[in-house]
Amino acid sequence: MKIIGIDPGINKAGYGVLNENLKVLESGIFKSPLKLSFENKIKYLLQNFETLIENFSPDYISIEEIYVAKNVQVALKIGILIGGIIGISISRNVKFFLIPPREIKQLITGKGGATKQQVKFMVENLTNYYNFKSFEETDAVATAISAIFKLKENAILYKR
Repeated sequence: MKIIGIDPGINKAGYGVLNENLKVLESGIFKSPLKLSFENKIKYLLQNFETLIENFSPDYISIEEIYVAKNVQVALKIGILIGGIIGISISRNVKFFLIPPREIKQLITGKGGATKQQVKFMVENLTNYYNFKSFEETDAVATAISAIFKLKENAILYKR
């Protein structure tokens, strides 16, 4: 089983590709060129995610849900990106998860209010991979791990 975790963002979007044993197959960030218009940033990011999905043929895609703190406009723009990723998933028959940030933090660290540093520490220890270059990348891998935990929990529950 392969799963792609995504931390969506318009200027920087993190991704992580894992197997069911939490081995990191690839991770990184897609940076949209700042000079591009919003529409072209979305196009650029979706092309990159589509290529990633083509290259890895995942069984699942896990996307961190939008956290709306202060800027509703940014949240709406990220929602458009998430909708595009979901569209790619559906067109390729790849199942997807949308997981809220607090749930990801809870699943990874045991605390829904964990800091990014705490999440990074746990992700590194769970995957035994220590070469993350950004929090977007770590968050994307945490999103994938959370989906794997949920899948394994469901498998255990339904075996009974």
